[in-house]
Amino acid sequence: MAVTEFNFSEMVCFSLYSTSNAMIREYRPELEKFDLTYPQFLVMMSLWNQDFVYIKELSEQTYLDAATLTQILKRLENKGFIQRTKSEKDERAKVIVLTDKGKLLKKKTSHIFNNMECRLELTQDEQKEITTLCNKILTRLR
Repeated sequence: MAVTEFNFSEMVCFSLYSTSNAMIREYRPELEKFDLTYPQFLVMMSLWNQDFVYIKELSEQTYLDAATLTQILKRLENKGFIQRTKSEKDERAKVIVLTDKGKLLKKKTSHIFNNMECRLELTQDEQKEITTLCNKILTRLR
């Protein structure tokens, strides 16, 4: 049976896409104060969880492909938040290390994530339900 019209309000892909865009737009004003984009902020959050990480590991944690991640890392390095250094174990591999400025950025931006959670006004159960469903979709698509 052919689809004759598209009802966006019932399309999972549209709901995920439009919600993601709306969330990123909400983050933008706060992140601009620190000269960060949302993908750069994600990379920094990952590094705040685990410093001295291989680019490959960072790619796996953030789900960013190597080309995209490389550009983000170059920009973060130019801003003085990180350093890309050669691994002592494998000279072909790069390790990402937070600078003092990058570590300080965590304290300066720690309110952003909490403010967004407050703005959404979701219960913990609702947050868990959404992340569970999104992770389920992501797992199936990967």
